[in-house]
Amino acid sequence: MRKIAVFLVMGILFLFSSCAKESIPAELLPAGIDPLNASESSNYGQLSAIGKPLPEGTILRKRINSPHTLGYDVYNGKPIEVSLEVLASETPIYTEGYVVFVEGIPILSRIKVDGVMREKEKYMHIVDHREETTTNMNLYFEPLGFQEGEIVEFYIAYIFTPSYIPYEYYPLYGNAYEIMSAPSSPVKIEKGSDSTTEKTALFPSRTYDIPNEIDKMYEYEDGTNYLDSNSIVELYDGSGSQIVQQMGANGYTDLKLKLYGGNSTQYRLTLLIDQQPVLVSGKDYLEVTLEKGTTAEFDFTIGISELDRKSTIMAVAVPYGDTFQRYITHSVPVLLINLDKPQAEEDIVPPEYKYAE
Repeated sequence: MRKIAVFLVMGILFLFSSCAKESIPAELLPAGIDPLNASESSNYGQLSAIGKPLPEGTILRKRINSPHTLGYDVYNGKPIEVSLEVLASETPIYTEGYVVFVEGIPILSRIKVDGVMREKEKYMHIVDHREETTTNMNLYFEPLGFQEGEIVEFYIAYIFTPSYIPYEYYPLYGNAYEIMSAPSSPVKIEKGSDSTTEKTALFPSRTYDIPNEIDKMYEYEDGTNYLDSNSIVELYDGSGSQIVQQMGANGYTDLKLKLYGGNSTQYRLTLLIDQQPVLVSGKDYLEVTLEKGTTAEFDFTIGISELDRKSTIMAVAVPYGDTFQRYITHSVPVLLINLDKPQAEEDIVPPEYKYAE
């Protein structure tokens, strides 16, 4: 029997809706969900937490090949190499995913782990780090599409437990599935190149001042405000309800994204499904110059016909260009259920499953 641990989630309204342009038939909804309450605030935000125990411990990363003496890497037509020593402690296995962003856009890279080169270029590489063992890693990538003399910024996103997918009837992630904060690093382009693919952007559907009630939520006792220097990314369903689970059918689902807070910064935002970048309304990424004190809101559609029954969605906002902000921010991960695919037996609500009181 699965062990049940109960905890209450405060302050967030978890709503579930299909967001398809046609209503989803009741027979397609997952077992255990009342069709009449599928788009209302159900008890899903307070259910017993059932799932794998989250690893505890720390992980230390150190770059061991220093960049140019002037403090930047140099691209001269050969791939940039970033060599890392990674040490996990106090946990038997610590899994991380590694994604490289250049000027706010995820790019393909290769990886060598403990001297063994993996064959394929990928957007994300998954590596298991064992307790009290140092893993030696080398990431290789090329910043294409820039001109000689330009200096561009790259980020390596470290994604905690990237393969974790929760049960349908309990979609919360707890503290898992985080992108660790890591500042950007500069690369000077000494040999210009053309991009192999042309990327296109989706721009905000609307912008407006941060609502006063939201601003007050982040105000400290001394009068300062978290939003003065930090940005927040949130995913919503097509009707504007904040979500931790999204349902889609008929090959697509509609989403809304909000970005607000921080200093005036240029951002590019990518939607990752199972850690792979996907098109949003036919575009590669979202782009905005977010002014201080404002909210940028995007409406878009994503295709799901090629997805499995369960996937994960996360929006990642990366600063680019000449900006003060130099850290990645991301949304809370969302469980995406493709109602066009059959439900697995393990995702049917078990008889012993209890709602939190």
